[in-house]
Amino acid sequence: MDPNTQTREAFTNNLTSVEIPSSADPQWSKTASWLRELLQKIAHHPAMEANLQQTYMTPAASKNKVYFMWDFVGRTMSMAGKVDPKLQNMGKAEKEIWSDVVGRSMMAKQLILDTMPGGLDMMVNMTHPGQTEPKTDFGEEIRALAGRLED
Repeated sequence: MDPNTQTREAFTNNLTSVEIPSSADPQWSKTASWLRELLQKIAHHPAMEANLQQTYMTPAASKNKVYFMWDFVGRTMSMAGKVDPKLQNMGKAEKEIWSDVVGRSMMAKQLILDTMPGGLDMMVNMTHPGQTEPKTDFGEEIRALAGRLED
């Protein structure tokens, strides 16, 4: 996909349309399914409306917490796609990538559920100084989905 011509919605749909192999390890399958569902929910959150139809490379119209998490979860999902879904015979590099996917997934859960108070605001401010919107709420559906990830 060309990031200069394709929208963020197209990138989201492309990532979330990849089939999960029936031979995938249960942990890989659960994590990938969770990331897929979370990415779709975040992408269609009202706070993403201004960003979703922009091309992937266009600076986001609204650099808020939801946009930050859309980017974070999407990158995590992309990383999962670089690992053998069977989680077998992984080399050192694949093991490191998988470890990062698991860690980033847990961090996404913590940030959405705000178990690290102020953590998401701090991360958004580091990435987009002065542009955080503290009143942005993920909503019950996204928080419930985030809570379903097993520790």
